[in-house]
Amino acid sequence: MTARRSAPTVLPCSIDPQSWDIDEGSYRAGRDAQRECFQCPRLAACRAEVAKMIAAGDPPQSTIWAGVAYRHDGTAVATDRELRVYYSRVEGQRAIERGSAA
Repeated sequence: MTARRSAPTVLPCSIDPQSWDIDEGSYRAGRDAQRECFQCPRLAACRAEVAKMIAAGDPPQSTIWAGVAYRHDGTAVATDRELRVYYSRVEGQRAIERGSAA
């Protein structure tokens, strides 16, 4: 009897990586990305990977990894309020860079 191989799981973060980039995406996209992480079959593996990265002094930056948002300096965003503030600051900075801020 031949073992059947299941089709590889397509991970949402590989389909739409911009939603996991907290310097590029929006607050709503970031929250959706976090929810996707918590439902992902690879969550435990991602948590193990990020723990190794942090232990090595190389934390994720400007991304959502294993459901946790990390600022550009690699520190974790602890609360939803902090995440909103971070996205507001980033969106303001993007507006300035585009020249559309007054």
